[in-house]
Amino acid sequence: MKRISIFLICCVWAQAVSAQSKLTEAQLREMYDAMIPEIDHGTLAYQAAVMQKMLEEANYFADRLKLPTPHPIQITDIEYPWIGPPWYSIIHNTNALHYPISVFGTNIYDSNIPREARLRALKIGASGTIETTNFKFYFYDGKVREIMRLSEHEHDVERYAHDLDKLVGKPSQINEAQAHELATQWLAAVDVAALNKEKWEVHQLRYLARGATNAVTLPLYYVDFGAIHYHNGPANLKDFDEPLVRVEILGTTKDLQNLTINDLSISRRPLLLITNALDLARMSDPPAKQLESSPSAQTNSPGRKGRYLKQTSEESKK
Repeated sequence: MKRISIFLICCVWAQAVSAQSKLTEAQLREMYDAMIPEIDHGTLAYQAAVMQKMLEEANYFADRLKLPTPHPIQITDIEYPWIGPPWYSIIHNTNALHYPISVFGTNIYDSNIPREARLRALKIGASGTIETTNFKFYFYDGKVREIMRLSEHEHDVERYAHDLDKLVGKPSQINEAQAHELATQWLAAVDVAALNKEKWEVHQLRYLARGATNAVTLPLYYVDFGAIHYHNGPANLKDFDEPLVRVEILGTTKDLQNLTINDLSISRRPLLLITNALDLARMSDPPAKQLESSPSAQTNSPGRKGRYLKQTSEESKK
């Protein structure tokens, strides 16, 4: 799953640059051949800095949303981490995706300006994923983008995604109006801007059970606020709409299943900036053998039995 996530992020970013940018050949050469190699190293020092930021923010959300997770979430509670490399964590101008936000504006790829100054002007936000046993926190552009309740059977799917039959005929403790009220309260709790002026809709999941001929309505509610229209994207993508924010609620328990913030500008949480990302990306990792023999492999690294440390030490061999 980690490799798939990295591949998708890289492909979407590259397609967006190719489709939308009007960069000159010289600017593209400066970006790909000079700047990317300078800041595309997800060293252990960089990963540690990002992990600390993500963990603190995950705890903020877990506390405010009263999620059934350890309080506070410790690094040893993390079952699976993924940290985006620095280059793909650069915060871009929403009006011109190919230009990172910086004091240099559209001159960020101008080779006449000292490259070191341009590299240090880039804003790098924490991007990646951390999973506990029952929740996944996804970060993008230095903010929480999604919180997903994980399945009891496997990670990266919603709790009932593979076992919806159990919900057939189960009564809901809430109606659509109450689902909207819950969603509004949760969003306010985590500093998402007021969405009262936005159009909102509540949908319940329609499901065709195994062997059944008629679809039934399940006690799963999707509360959507506002809409974003995507137009003129990469050539192989059609126009589409998605809500500014979507909240999924399980009606049988009134539990939050998923919170997705598609427009991060409405999140009032501070950016999780890695201010010394360039220096961290230039640091050398300790030798793999030293990492594997470190006592911290079993006690201070996320994942069962030092899985995270094993993973990163293997990557350092490449």
